[in-house]
Amino acid sequence: GYDIAVDVTVYDPYKITDKQRRKIFALVNDIEAHTGQPREYMRAMFIDYLKAIHGTENRISMASCSKREASDLIDVIITWIFQNHIPMNYKTSDLMRNDNYFIYLSTINRQCIICGKPNSDIAHLEAVGSGRDRRTHDHTNHHVLALCRRHHNEQHQVGIKTFNQTYHLENSWVKVTPEINKKLQGR
Repeated sequence: GYDIAVDVTVYDPYKITDKQRRKIFALVNDIEAHTGQPREYMRAMFIDYLKAIHGTENRISMASCSKREASDLIDVIITWIFQNHIPMNYKTSDLMRNDNYFIYLSTINRQCIICGKPNSDIAHLEAVGSGRDRRTHDHTNHHVLALCRRHHNEQHQVGIKTFNQTYHLENSWVKVTPEINKKLQGR
């Protein structure tokens, strides 16, 4: 008749992939290039932070961590990069382009998902019509991405289908919920 509290940890037998490892190193290299903080120090800091959030005793090892742990580490680093306005190298941005969390944060923070340029436009997959004030437009239920002026113009010049194929964005557009709409409008 007593209540029982149980912690369940699901074992992930799949190890970190080479692509995940490349993403982690590319991200910390960009941090080092911008801040001067050594990449090994930053990587260790993010690993310790992840250890604290998960409440575990063991630090993850880049040599043998699971895909889930690597994915969590990438998300922590990406969040830190956007919070601290760290510019990303074009190759890093290209490597991250299929990462949903990266696309979401790029769009919310209005950093071009192609080149990383700040103060980018909100581009729409579905046409919203000309003459609207896009700063106050309700984007709910639209699919959007952050694109700098150059890439946004390119999107309109070549068309959505060609643009999506060129940059491999077919399934990358962010569907705007009311919560995301508030973030896009800075409320």
